[in-house]
Amino acid sequence: MQRSKVNGMTVQEALADADGDIAALVYTKEDRPDLVLWSFARHLADAGRRPCGLIQFRDRSRGGSPGRVLIVENWQVVDVANKRGATGDGQCRLDADWLDRMGAQAVASIRRGVDAVIVNRFGPLEANGRGFSAAITAASETRTPLIVAVPEFEFRRWTRFSSGMTVKLSCDIDKALDWWRRISSCASSVAGSSASSSEVHGA
Repeated sequence: MQRSKVNGMTVQEALADADGDIAALVYTKEDRPDLVLWSFARHLADAGRRPCGLIQFRDRSRGGSPGRVLIVENWQVVDVANKRGATGDGQCRLDADWLDRMGAQAVASIRRGVDAVIVNRFGPLEANGRGFSAAITAASETRTPLIVAVPEFEFRRWTRFSSGMTVKLSCDIDKALDWWRRISSCASSVAGSSASSSEVHGA
């Protein structure tokens, strides 16, 4: 496994200091992580928050492309299916080079300041330092909450990738929102404490 670095830190070093800001939404073949992530993104946007990232649609029962993706920042749906026609569970169904570019854009958005990051899937690209690997590191370094869909069969590799320093969620919107509320509450408490400390020192 290649170790992606941002500002000299590896993914493992950054996640070790993440304090629960990173959540893995673990799903099986019967689950619809895309619907959970879409509902999560919609909840944040309706509350005036600024999420970024990708959501990969997975409902092919209606003949839809396996490469349909929602770009969360602008709510644009695009088709970026892997032209090589990858099929197996361990294969990436999206264009790898495009995912690399979107991962780089996510890093830039995180540095500028967003409220949350949504990653469509942890897979072989991220495990090898590509895709959204650097975005995961950047989110950890900046304490930006990030939720990533992780297939159940990839959870062991995700645990190695993150050194086990993340929150595990079942594929359920209520679980995702509970995690978000906890993270938001902690962030508000820290911000309040910092403001109080500044007032005391400035008095």
